Amino acid sequence: MKCIISPFDSCYRNIAGEEYFMSTFNDDVFYLYINSPSIIIGRNQNAYSEINQDYVSKHNIKVVRRLSGGGAVYHDFGNLNFSFIVKNDDRDIDVVFHDYTKPILHALRRLGANASFSGRNDLVIEDKKISGNAQYRSLGKILQHGTLLFDSDLTAISNALNVSPIKYKDKSVKSVQSRVANIRDFLVDKISLKDFTNAILEAVFDEMPDAQLYKLSESDIFAILDLAENKYSTWEWVYGNTPKFTYNNIFRFDKGTIELQLNVVSGIINGLAIYGDFFGVGEIKELTKHFIGLQYDKTIIKQAIANIDVGHYIWGLEKDALLDGFFD
Repeated sequence: MKCIISPFDSCYRNIAGEEYFMSTFNDDVFYLYINSPSIIIGRNQNAYSEINQDYVSKHNIKVVRRLSGGGAVYHDFGNLNFSFIVKNDDRDIDVVFHDYTKPILHALRRLGANASFSGRNDLVIEDKKISGNAQYRSLGKILQHGTLLFDSDLTAISNALNVSPIKYKDKSVKSVQSRVANIRDFLVDKISLKDFTNAILEAVFDEMPDAQLYKLSESDIFAILDLAENKYSTWEWVYGNTPKFTYNNIFRFDKGTIELQLNVVSGIINGLAIYGDFFGVGEIKELTKHFIGLQYDKTIIKQAIANIDVGHYIWGLEKDALLDGFFD
């Protein structure tokens, strides 16, 4: 088993690394990485309904879609992430979840934390979630990866993933809000994240006799960077893979009330209706035509609105208010 400590703090590169290892290495892999502030959404999730767009933009939080299913998670420099990439021997999903969280549990218990497996795919300490895990199977391999909340900003987790559930209606997988806590608060000795990383590695070496440290080669790094740039950081992968959904918003402005309803398929607006108690000169259908076929992206829609005389269609409505109506 190759044990790899990532040289990256980019969510795009670290998630790309998982795909690269699955498709390239014959050996099993254990991968440890830390991302800068970012949200990692599940393969089948609606990127728009899982995140607080305004908070994410304001705080420059990156968003990436991973290969595995499950719910959205927040990463930052206080969160250690681990991945096992192993040959698929047809073990059941729940068996694999238990098998590859054992080394993590052993490490936590050695450090004095009474950690246990809970529910479908979580690790908890005193009923507080400190790790969520997910799986993906392809190319004769199993990818199991998980988070380890060591000393994360719990307020940022709440804010970044906070969105009103009634505005978006779709068939994608919803993240389950859980009571979370940081591992560091349960440890006897207040060790550093580096020491914690070493403790996890030591437990893996104990469990996996063939485990050896592996340093990425120049060709490994080049391939991962290429995959990150051309797949994982692209709008098409992160937002274009979002399942079909509808968005509804009702908001007031100085001279009336607006109800905005839109349909989005593969990240593209294919239907928009605007109703409400307002006045205007132009036909409202002429206004909605400007947005059909556009990416459901705040920058793109802002550019479109900049070229529209909004007040001609909805008297007294400012352009910024219309833009906010698409997302708030």
